[in-house]
Amino acid sequence: MKIIKTSKYKRDLQKKIIKKHMKKEELTIEAIEELIIQSQTMKILMLNPLARVYNINKKSGVLKEIYTANINDKIRMYIKPVGIYPYELDEIVEVELIEIDDQHYGDG
Repeated sequence: MKIIKTSKYKRDLQKKIIKKHMKKEELTIEAIEELIIQSQTMKILMLNPLARVYNINKKSGVLKEIYTANINDKIRMYIKPVGIYPYELDEIVEVELIEIDDQHYGDG
């Protein structure tokens, strides 16, 4: 598969990860990107044991077309197939970094 890195993703990666010298998170992002590129389809990606290591899951409900991967406790990577729903899940995916805040989930 190919990855489309949006300008927002590149900006967030620079601002939230690289400038704060978060080396562990940067390595995790690179490993997830490599895993996505090496997988031929999203179905194969989800069967890969490394998908469990990086906690790659399919969202449910309103966000049912999005997959997420945990970078750390506060940052998640959103993985979205490109196209219209229902997706073929073997085409190009778009990635985005989303910061999780305590207002959304509460303190615990």
